[in-house]
Amino acid sequence: MKAMLIKSAEGLRGTTPADHDAWSRFARKLEVMKPGTCLRMEWSRPRNGPQHRRLFALLQVVAENSETYGTPEQALIAVKLAAGYCDDAIDPRTGNTVPVVRSIRYEAMDQQTFERFYAAAFEAVLQLILPAMDRATLKRLIAMVEEGWA
Repeated sequence: MKAMLIKSAEGLRGTTPADHDAWSRFARKLEVMKPGTCLRMEWSRPRNGPQHRRLFALLQVVAENSETYGTPEQALIAVKLAAGYCDDAIDPRTGNTVPVVRSIRYEAMDQQTFERFYAAAFEAVLQLILPAMDRATLKRLIAMVEEGWA
């Protein structure tokens, strides 16, 4: 089960109806669980949702304005590489060093790390991926995507 929860005066609640339903089902299972039953749990504090959506708006702008990266998925890989958000690995076939991009999943990075990544990604887009686009235009296009214009 994955659900986004929020602490309220009454306890934990799902942030959406689907999340609340999943949490309620889990809470009921806890009530009837037999002693000695094991659970494996993971938890994290989620990042800033609007900022996460802003990254995907940036990727949409790259996909729409790049001749090389036609989808947000391709743009994400390019942005990660351009921003240096990768690790080096040795290709066993050639012995050459190749970059392997890191994950940006909620579980993979905290808010502070994500903020640094977004700043580096934004600058990388301006400098390396869409160098003909100015900062104000890029910000305006991102805002248009966020607002649902594109």
